[in-house]
Amino acid sequence: MSESVLRNVLYEQSLDAQFIYNSQGILQCNPAMAKMLGMSNSEALLGRHPAEFSPQFQMDGGLSSERWQQIETQVREHGKHRVEWLFRRTDGNEFVCEVALTAVQLESGDAVVGVWHEVTDRRIEQEELLRAQTRLQHALRGGDVGLWDWNLATNEVFYSDQWHRQLGEVPGTLSEYVDWESRVHPDDLPEAISRVKALLASTNSEYESAFRMKHASGVYRWILARGQLFRDSSGQPSRLLGVHLDVTDQKIHEQRLSKDLHLSEVMLQTLESTLRVTSLEGLSQIVCRQARRLCSAEIAGMDLCHTPNGKPAMHGRSYSEKHPTYQAAERSSETVVQSDAAGEAPAESEPTEHSDDIALCDFFRSLDRAVVSLTAEQLRSHPIGASFCEATAHRPALRGLLVCLLIDGEGQTLGAIWLSDKETGDFDYEDESVLRQLAYIVSTLIVRLHAQEDLRSQTELLDESNEELKQFAYVASHDLQQPLRAISNYAEFINEDFGDKLGEEGKRYLQLQIAAAKRMKKLIDDLLQYSRVSRDDADLSEVNMEEVVHEAMRRLEVSIEETGAVIRIDPLPTVRGIESRLCQLMQNLIGNAIKYRDPNRRPEITISAIEQPEHWLLVVEDNGIGIDPKFRLEVFQVFRRLHDGSTIEGTGIGLALCKRIVQRHGGEIWVEASAEGGSRFCFQITK
Repeated sequence: MSESVLRNVLYEQSLDAQFIYNSQGILQCNPAMAKMLGMSNSEALLGRHPAEFSPQFQMDGGLSSERWQQIETQVREHGKHRVEWLFRRTDGNEFVCEVALTAVQLESGDAVVGVWHEVTDRRIEQEELLRAQTRLQHALRGGDVGLWDWNLATNEVFYSDQWHRQLGEVPGTLSEYVDWESRVHPDDLPEAISRVKALLASTNSEYESAFRMKHASGVYRWILARGQLFRDSSGQPSRLLGVHLDVTDQKIHEQRLSKDLHLSEVMLQTLESTLRVTSLEGLSQIVCRQARRLCSAEIAGMDLCHTPNGKPAMHGRSYSEKHPTYQAAERSSETVVQSDAAGEAPAESEPTEHSDDIALCDFFRSLDRAVVSLTAEQLRSHPIGASFCEATAHRPALRGLLVCLLIDGEGQTLGAIWLSDKETGDFDYEDESVLRQLAYIVSTLIVRLHAQEDLRSQTELLDESNEELKQFAYVASHDLQQPLRAISNYAEFINEDFGDKLGEEGKRYLQLQIAAAKRMKKLIDDLLQYSRVSRDDADLSEVNMEEVVHEAMRRLEVSIEETGAVIRIDPLPTVRGIESRLCQLMQNLIGNAIKYRDPNRRPEITISAIEQPEHWLLVVEDNGIGIDPKFRLEVFQVFRRLHDGSTIEGTGIGLALCKRIVQRHGGEIWVEASAEGGSRFCFQITK
């Protein structure tokens, strides 16, 4: 095959468009060009300029001479030029071609040979890649993610622009491994390097490490690094690619949470340790020690401006080991509370009042804010500086001051907690917040101790009153019984020896006297029973209530037979109680059901039990005369009787005694109307 034939075959069979044109237009083109443009044959292209088919070079229906002249200038000057054109087919679809133009000399004059190679797919891929890169850049910057790519062979590192920005550096200025290493915090560097070495020596590919890096401003930022290790064909590490995440805010939040947790634990320890304290002096010692610990202070004090029962103001101090010369004074003037093995605190001594206490100065009395903080410099220039910035026999010189008032629920100032000489400088907002929380707890505890003190005083008075009641009970059971027996006995003697001389009227008066003496004796006996219930120190034991009811019925046997009373007993439980008292309770309730019976029908009494979550509910129900609803609370009061003693005997103590017995067993008693029109007495007994 000749060279001209071969050239013609390549020209005709090429998939790329090929053409020759001069100032007169296209002189010759191959079929591929017509196909690309959607034309049926090549002849239709002859005489037309190639730029006619490109919207890039069309303007107002004609060619953009300026754009085309720039291309032709390049071809003339360099003999060739390569450019990408956008073309449009006859159906309107557009495509991109890479166009190579070469200047040639023909017999007819100057001409240009052009070759089109369609690159639409490549162009689309490039545009997609560009869009993806743009999205990645926006995502990395928006998410504050720094990208790095470490070439382990050359030690060169690509640091993204956002990586530079995270450290306050100008993008593109850092490109070596040492740029990373030199900025890691000295305390974190050994661990950070160790993690990298461990990864390179292992078979793992996942990398993660957290460390601090120095910002251009001089501060350190917390960085979380995550990456992927790549190996070459021989399995050797070749590349470590990853990201940097600035987690400073997260670390600060974690540290704050950890500090808050520690604070909560210390507050809880303070609360637990103070719950066992029974005096303000003991509370002061614990609070001062914990306040120093919480705020890293060398000196702490707690001053109360008033204490219960008119006692003088109380003052306490605590010094760190930085002030050893004041430890002896502290121990002599304050109470040191330590629990022994049994958990009991030793006896506490009264604190000594110092003339230079915070609570005694005008500054304390004039506080109009709950918290006041003064730096060391502010304290020196403050009016109280002269008295507090110099050491005394009882305390060292104060360096700064943080005071928090102790205020109760009614807004009354109880005193103050104060701190001085902070280890790391001046007190800050966090110290104020901590002291506020501590002051709230302490104020609550002070109020509790005041209440306990008042309760102790009331208890002492109550004990005195109970002792007097015991003395009264003794007198009632002995001294009052003797005259009654004498009155009753002498009345009996008079009736026997001189009854025939008294006449009917005298005998009636004498019988009334004897009956009154018996009622008085019964009243005294019932009062004694009532008073003894609250002082009953008998131990609780397992008591079968069915046996108790049968014993009560045995004691009421005469009344039951005389009235023909019918008593039904449902299954009853075994409870914990005092058997004698429960028997007395059932005897009173059954006896009342018989005593207050309806005269027109036989007494019927039902005794049952209902199980409750924490109690047994026992019910004594009758068909008697019932109780008016407005008296259902009054019937349990001492001496409260709803009926005249001349018609139904009684002292008005029976139901009051029942109430006290039930309360002694941890329950309550009440009365309801029964279905039969009588009464339904319900009472609880703790399981």
